[in-house]
Amino acid sequence: MKISYKILGCVLLLIGMSCDPDRVDSPPLANTEDSYFSNVIEFRNVLVGAYAKLYDFYHYNRGNYPNSLWLLPGDDLTETQAARTPEELFDGRLNSTNSRLEWIFDNTYEMIQKCNVVIQKVNNVDYSNYDGAEEITRMEGEALFLRSYAYFSLFNIYGNVPIITERLTAGNTNTPKSDKLEVLNQVVEDARAAIPILPESWDDRYRGRATKNSARGLLVKALVFRANYTGDMADHSEAISVFNSITATLLTDYTDNFDHETENNAESLFEIQAAAPNAINNIQLYNDGPWRGVEDMSVFRGMMTPAGNGLASDGAGTRFIVTEKLLDGFGNDPRISFFLREDDNEGGRLFQKYTLPELDERLAPHFTSINNERVLRYADLKLLIAEAQLKTGNPSVAIEHVNDVRARARNWGAQSGEGDGSLPENYSTSETNNSTIMEWIMNERFVELAGEGHRWWDLKRWHESGDINLTGWTGSDDHFSTALASPVQFDVSKHLLFPIPQTEISRNDEILNNNPGY
Repeated sequence: MKISYKILGCVLLLIGMSCDPDRVDSPPLANTEDSYFSNVIEFRNVLVGAYAKLYDFYHYNRGNYPNSLWLLPGDDLTETQAARTPEELFDGRLNSTNSRLEWIFDNTYEMIQKCNVVIQKVNNVDYSNYDGAEEITRMEGEALFLRSYAYFSLFNIYGNVPIITERLTAGNTNTPKSDKLEVLNQVVEDARAAIPILPESWDDRYRGRATKNSARGLLVKALVFRANYTGDMADHSEAISVFNSITATLLTDYTDNFDHETENNAESLFEIQAAAPNAINNIQLYNDGPWRGVEDMSVFRGMMTPAGNGLASDGAGTRFIVTEKLLDGFGNDPRISFFLREDDNEGGRLFQKYTLPELDERLAPHFTSINNERVLRYADLKLLIAEAQLKTGNPSVAIEHVNDVRARARNWGAQSGEGDGSLPENYSTSETNNSTIMEWIMNERFVELAGEGHRWWDLKRWHESGDINLTGWTGSDDHFSTALASPVQFDVSKHLLFPIPQTEISRNDEILNNNPGY
C-alpha cells in the first residue's frame, strides 16, 4: 500500500498521543523510534492505533457512514431516502471514485500497517527484562488477529487487493494486487498464528482485547468461507475442529447480544468497546483516547433510530428498515418483531437492533450510542458449523446446531412476551435432503443475524458454492427486496466485488487494472 510514507513515518510518534498530554506517559514528540518501545506501556500505546482504527468504521462523527457497504447490499435491510444507492442498487455511482469505498480501503490498510509495526517490534526488540514482558508477547497475537480481521474485510468487499505483511517504508510502497483467494489464505494464516499466542481471557481492566476465542471464531469463519470458494472439504473439517475448542455458549436472552448492560458476555467472542464521548476531550479526533482508543469514541447506528429524536442520529440522512422479503417471510419470529415499533415514523419497519432505548444508553452532551458493536458471536459460528457438518456428511448434527439457535429464540420470545413459545419450531433431525437442510440454515442466518452486516457476504459465498444463484437478481421481493423506486442494476459478473479506489490505483504503480467491470 502506497499510503503516504511521511504519515506512516510519524505513526509511532502520534499513535500514543492526543491533544491532552496528561493522558499519555510521555510528552508529545518526546521520543524517537530508536528510544521508544522501552517498556510495556509504550508497546501498548502503539497497539492502541491498530484497535482504534476499528472505530473509524463505526464512529458517530464519521460522515461517510461506511458500514452501509456491508449493511445495504443484501436483502435484509433497505433504506428510505436513496442516499446510498451505490451500495443498495449497484448503480453507476458504485465506482472507483466512491468516497465510502475509498474510506474503508485506506483506513483498513492503515490498520494493517499498525499491526505490522507491532509484529515487527515484538520480534525485534529485546523486552525479556521488561515488567509486562508476557503481555508484550501476547501483543503479537493481538496484531495478528486484527490483521486477519482487516484482510477478511478487504476480501469480502474488494476481493483482489495487495497483501502486505511487512512494515511499509519509502522503498516498498508499491504492491500488486493478489488474487482474492490468496487474500483469504492470509486471513486463515494470521488467525491460526494468533491462537497459540493469545490468552484465553484478560483481566477486566483490559476487557475488549482479542483472546483465543476471538481468533478461533475468525478462523472458523474464514475456513467455511474458503470452502465455499474452493470446495475443499478439509477446510470444513478444520472449521469443525476449531469450533469445538471455543469456550462460549448461547445466552438465554437473545437481546443480551445487543444490550449495553450485557456487553462482553459468554456468547461474544469479540466486540468493539464503545464508550461515552467526553464533553471536553477531542470528541472529533479519530483514534484518540487511552489504551483501547475508545474513551472518546461512540458507535453510530443512527440509521436505525427514529428521526426527530433530538439525538446525534438525527444527522443521518436516511433510515434503514427491514425488507418486505424479511418481514413477509419471518416477521412473526421474535428476533424480528421485537426490534420493530409502530411509532418509529417508518411504518413500523425501522429495525432498531442495538438502538432500542431499553438496550442502548445515550449520554449527554451528544446523545450518541455507547453500545458495543458485536463483531463475532457464538450463534453466527454455530450456524456456520451447521453448514460445515452438512457438507461433510453429518446432516443430523447440522440440524441440531440450527435447532439450538431456534430453541433459544423460541424460549426467549415466550419469556419476554414477544412470542407464545411456538415459534420458531424445531426442525426434524430425520431430514436427509441436503438442499432442504441448507435452505433451513440459510434462512436461520437470515433471521438470527438480520441487520448485523453478515447477509451480503453470505449471499456472495453461497453463490460461489452453488447453494444459490444471484444471476439476474433484481429489486423484487424475491431477490434484493429494495424499498427504493429506482431499479437494482446488479450484474453478477461485476458486482460480487467492489472496485479498488482510483486514489489507490493512482498512487500504487503495481496496480495495473481495477477489478473486472470497473
